[in-house]
Amino acid sequence: MSSPILEKLLQAMNASKGIRASEHAVASVLGALDSGLDGKQEVVEHIIEDVALTQKVLRLANSTMYAPFGYGSASVSSALAVLGSEAVLHLVLGADLVSEEDLKKDESLSRTLLASELARSACSERSEDASIATLMYEIGRLMASKYLDAESAAIAKRVAGGAAPSDAALEVLGMSYQDLGIALARRWNMPPAILANMDGSGDPALIHIARLCSSASSLIHEGRAEDADALLSTWELPDPDKWRLASVVSSKLQELASARKPRTEPSAVGALSALLRMLTDEKKSSVEELSAALLPGMADALKTAHCMLFMRTRTGEMRVRMGYGKGIDELKSKLRVSAEFQPTAFHAAIKNKRDISIADLSKLKDSALPEGYRALLPNINTFILLPIANSQVSGLLYCDWDSDQLLQPAEVEAMKKLRGLFLPLFPQ
Repeated sequence: MSSPILEKLLQAMNASKGIRASEHAVASVLGALDSGLDGKQEVVEHIIEDVALTQKVLRLANSTMYAPFGYGSASVSSALAVLGSEAVLHLVLGADLVSEEDLKKDESLSRTLLASELARSACSERSEDASIATLMYEIGRLMASKYLDAESAAIAKRVAGGAAPSDAALEVLGMSYQDLGIALARRWNMPPAILANMDGSGDPALIHIARLCSSASSLIHEGRAEDADALLSTWELPDPDKWRLASVVSSKLQELASARKPRTEPSAVGALSALLRMLTDEKKSSVEELSAALLPGMADALKTAHCMLFMRTRTGEMRVRMGYGKGIDELKSKLRVSAEFQPTAFHAAIKNKRDISIADLSKLKDSALPEGYRALLPNINTFILLPIANSQVSGLLYCDWDSDQLLQPAEVEAMKKLRGLFLPLFPQ
C-alpha cells in the first residue's frame, strides 16, 4: 500500500533519528542486560515499557539482515533470541533519549505509553503480547503526530470544531490512523501476527485490549476520568489485575492534575542564574578555577549531597577532578568511569552525548553504575549527569542527592547553562 501521505511520512522519518526513548527505560535495560541476556525476562519487561525500544528491536529482528534467523519475530522475547546481547546493547545505546520531564510534556508519546501500561497492568499473564499489540495499534497516530505537523494541526482544528478524531484523521490523511500504522508495519517487515492484530483479524483478546486501552488513555489525557472508569469497568478482570489497573489510572490522573497546576519559579533557579552571571563576568581561565567557584554554588542552590566534575584522563577513563560534598577526597581517589565501554548510565551519557537523570537509584542494578559506586555513595538516591562535549565528551558534570529530589525543568536548564561555561576550557 502506498499513498502520498505515507511517502511524506516515510521521508520525514528517514530524515530524523526516530522516536526518542526515555532515559529511565534505557538505563533500566542497560542495567538488566548486564553482560548478557541471562536476565532475559527482565530485559523484555523494560523494553516493552518504551515504544521506541520496542519498535527498534522488532524492526531489527525482522529486517533483511536477521530475517533468515527470525522466522517473523512477533515478540520482544523472540527478537532477543535472534539478535543477541551485543546487537541489543548497541541498539539501546544508539537510541535518541528524552528526559522524564520532557516525556511528560509530549502529549502524543505519553498517551501511547499510558495505553501500553494499562494493557500490561490489566493483562499480567500476557503482558508482553498485550503491550506490543497496544503499541502497534497506536503507531500510526503516534508517527503522524511526530512527523506530519501540518496534517496534525488540521486534524486538531477539526476535532476542536466537534469532529470525531477518527473522522478528522480520515478526512485529512485519506486513511485512518490504523491503516497508516499497518502500512508502516508492512514497510518494516513486521510479521503476520502483528499485522493481524493491527487490522482486526488476529487474536480477539489482544485486539480488544489494544482498542480498549487506547481509548481509555485518550480519555484520561483529556481529563475525562469518569468516562475512562466507565469504559474500563466493562472489562472483566481478576481482582489483582483490576486493582493494578485502578492504581495506574489513579496515579496518572493525579500526575496530570498536578501538571496542570501553575507553578512558581523554583528559588534555586534565581541562585543558579546569579551564579551564571557572576562566572560569565569573571571569565575563569582554568577548569580548576571555574570548578572551585561553580561547584559549591551549584551545590548550595540545589541542596545536593555532591557536585563533581569528571574529566577524561590520558588512559581514557573518567575520574573526579574537582568536587564539593562529603568525602570528596576519597571519591577523587577511588571513583572512576572505565575507558572500556560498559553498559552503565555513565557510559550511555558519554557515548550518546546525552544528559541523563536517574530519579530512583534503587531501580538500577550495580552493573548499571561504575564499579564501586554504591560502596562509595551508599546513601545516594538521585543523580544527574551532564556531559561536557566539543568534538567528544571530555568531562561530566555530576550532581547527586540523598533525598527524593525532583528537579524542575527550569533548574535543569539553569544547570545546562552553567555546564556550558566549561566548553571553552575543554579540548575542541
